[in-house]
Amino acid sequence: MALEQVVRLFINKFGMISPGDRVLVGVSGGPDSVALLHLLWRMKDELQISLAVAHLNHMFRGEEARADARLVEELAESLGLPAYVEEFDVPAYRERTGLSAQEAARQVRYRFFEEVAGRAGASRVALGHHADDQAETILFNFLRGTGLAGLKGIPPVRGKYIRPLLDVRRHEIEKYCREHSLPVREDASNKKTIYTRNRIRLQLIPQLEAEYNPRLVEALMHLGHICREEDGYLEDQAALLYEQVSEAGRENYLLLEVKGLLSSPPALVRRVLRRAWRQLTGTGTDLTYLQVESLLDLLYKPAGGKIVELPRGVKASRFDRFLRLWIGGVVSTVPDYSYPLEVPGITYIPEINTSIEARLVTLEEAPDPGLLSPREALLDYDTLPAMLVVRRRREGDRFQPLGMPARMKLKKFLIEQGIPREERDRLPLVEAGGEIVWVGGVRPGEPWKVTGKTRRCLYLRIREGDMQG
Repeated sequence: MALEQVVRLFINKFGMISPGDRVLVGVSGGPDSVALLHLLWRMKDELQISLAVAHLNHMFRGEEARADARLVEELAESLGLPAYVEEFDVPAYRERTGLSAQEAARQVRYRFFEEVAGRAGASRVALGHHADDQAETILFNFLRGTGLAGLKGIPPVRGKYIRPLLDVRRHEIEKYCREHSLPVREDASNKKTIYTRNRIRLQLIPQLEAEYNPRLVEALMHLGHICREEDGYLEDQAALLYEQVSEAGRENYLLLEVKGLLSSPPALVRRVLRRAWRQLTGTGTDLTYLQVESLLDLLYKPAGGKIVELPRGVKASRFDRFLRLWIGGVVSTVPDYSYPLEVPGITYIPEINTSIEARLVTLEEAPDPGLLSPREALLDYDTLPAMLVVRRRREGDRFQPLGMPARMKLKKFLIEQGIPREERDRLPLVEAGGEIVWVGGVRPGEPWKVTGKTRRCLYLRIREGDMQG
């Protein structure tokens, strides 16, 4: 099958181009980008598109790079296409940012494409990555210990960026250039084995092809296709799970319901955790394997008060039924409050967006205290010393927890229970006659526990949001 036909089928398969599109073609001067430009130029009437050319001199290679730029200008002129040929001092940018040469060049290059696409009115940017680049990328990611997302390799389409040659081998591209007498230049840095990617391309892949699998590149391409489809499916499922388990937080933190995560496959949970971090930080990068595993440890092996620190100033901890991720020193500042507790009834606490439901039940009607969650409590109503109020904790508070022989400092109790400092002011305290009878979400008080002599039980339950309406 002729190369032009192969590329046309690949473009149609992924819906890369629509009639009327203006396509900006990134041309370095190497065989791959020159062949891409020539192929699209030959197909432009059939595809009903217009073309423009973009070239950036990264200023790494002096006169050699300037010669590349002149070749691109002349090629564009010979095809009757507008060309945007510019230069940027990437070495200086690298010094300022501390990035590697390749990463600095990549960042500058994509900013250049974005800016030129805007000026040229281009809805697509075509790049010359090919099958050998795909194999190199997948193998590079594999050696770094990637997951499924890394094994899918370079996407054929990502936003406005398209890669029509991604299923074409390098030798087929070079053959096409020779057949059409296309002028090309080779970047000498592509031959330097100081770069890991170059060693993979020049040494590792040829050795694997010679000694293990002569069709290695094809096998890695198939792996990429499979992983791309399966990764897309899992991402869709993770997005659904994220909607189910995430609850509205505030600008600097978010909540994930632990129960929903624990009942879901770890493969989806990992993706939800990554999604939550990206949502909070607004970044397109990702967490490493070990960072995600540290979050999983909070879910499956919760340690009281443990805080996991993540990149970009994000911290995470597990509290009650939530996994919390936040940025900053504390999750929130809760003002002092005190409200009469409606019995029976529902008391809304706007400071923490929480309601407390209170009901009076007989001993026979009451649930088993041993089966209650920390968000529920059962107290002997007739032993409570006075009218009930719900309030925030205060300095000097003391409390006799259920199962303890004496009162103790509330702060000490909360530390021993592993309640993170930033969560303590968000715990509603139910008080009667100056005595704390329930630390909401943690434990009721010993003197007011239900016994066989109890006649009326006070059932308390914490509920999220305003339940009064």
